[in-house]
Amino acid sequence: MSPRPRFLLCLGLLCLSPGLAQEEPPRSVPKPGEKSGEVPVPEVSVQKIGETLYRLGGIEFDAKSREIRFPVVVNMREGGPVEYLLVHENGKVHESILTTAVSPLHLQIVMKLLRYQAGNGDVFNCLLIPELIEKEGGKEADRGETVSFLFTPEGGEAMPVYDLVIDGESAEAMKPGGWIYTGSVVQDGAFMAEAEGSIIAIYLDHLALFNMTREGADIDERWGARHSVIPEIGTKGVLTIRAGEIPVTKKD
Repeated sequence: MSPRPRFLLCLGLLCLSPGLAQEEPPRSVPKPGEKSGEVPVPEVSVQKIGETLYRLGGIEFDAKSREIRFPVVVNMREGGPVEYLLVHENGKVHESILTTAVSPLHLQIVMKLLRYQAGNGDVFNCLLIPELIEKEGGKEADRGETVSFLFTPEGGEAMPVYDLVIDGESAEAMKPGGWIYTGSVVQDGAFMAEAEGSIIAIYLDHLALFNMTREGADIDERWGARHSVIPEIGTKGVLTIRAGEIPVTKKD
């Protein structure tokens, strides 16, 4: 077996796309046309563990299926509001249902290695006043790739993560659907998803790696944790990332 490959990753693995570095706090609208400077990136070791399987840090990924898996822990099971589905364990844990110890930077690298396309598109247009959308807003065609997430608790069955979230307007589970891989940004030499620990946002956050396009993503108090299906706090599990949305099967 060949020695495990080593990759010296340049800024292209970090940045969402040219012109998306920001100097604004989360929940602001990304500024178009603003470029980031180069950021030194350490050498990263990717280990081959199977015919098409690889590992980077705590993340395992399949080069053929593009599926990604890594450990997570239940952090919140009732109440709200929740603004994130997943954050790093040093991130905004008081606002997230799940946490993980894996590096957001490593996850960004894996997404790039698997050729997932990142982009904001029109995701943040709802944060603009109508008069500015045509001038500063993005287009739907420029959205990043749609992805879906499955949570599998230890000893339990896999479930789509939208089942973990309750919609405060309907008092029912969040409607089925995927998230958009927006990627994160570099500010003052720091990869912001790593610095903030923001990974999967429910309430729009341009520093997070993933954002959703559902109605209400711009309302921070709309969403909560759905205690009827979430296991006990501290329950370990695995989060799986797949390309595209999960097909919805109609119940009889």
